[in-house]
Amino acid sequence: MEGVHSVYGSRELAARLALSGDAKRVRATILADMVGQYNLRIMRESDSTKWLTDLIWRTAASLGYQDIFVSNQSQVDDDHQPFLKRGIPAVDIIDLDGYINLGYWHTPQDTLDKISPRNLAIVGHVILESVNALENRFR
Repeated sequence: MEGVHSVYGSRELAARLALSGDAKRVRATILADMVGQYNLRIMRESDSTKWLTDLIWRTAASLGYQDIFVSNQSQVDDDHQPFLKRGIPAVDIIDLDGYINLGYWHTPQDTLDKISPRNLAIVGHVILESVNALENRFR
């Protein structure tokens, strides 16, 4: 992970939360990354906190989105890792392979016409409903 340069902000935030003592108050970290493409297929990220992943995938299934939030697993080094290392529950909602395999990631062709408003709305819907479930869990 030390070679991954894209997690500087997450490492800084996780470290600040730990130093201030606020990390113990954080109930969950939800990361949505690369979730706007067409043909979205989000696998369960294997390093993510299991109970949190289960909650989000159950929520997605209850909303009828099990074709997007699939049960297969993948492993992705991403911005959730610094939180996990600090003992903060975290989940990574990502379709890294699907996005990269399209061939325009980090190229001039990576433009807004490649984004599915419907899929962004679905992921947002799942996250909002999952936050409601989290609030109920921690009352």
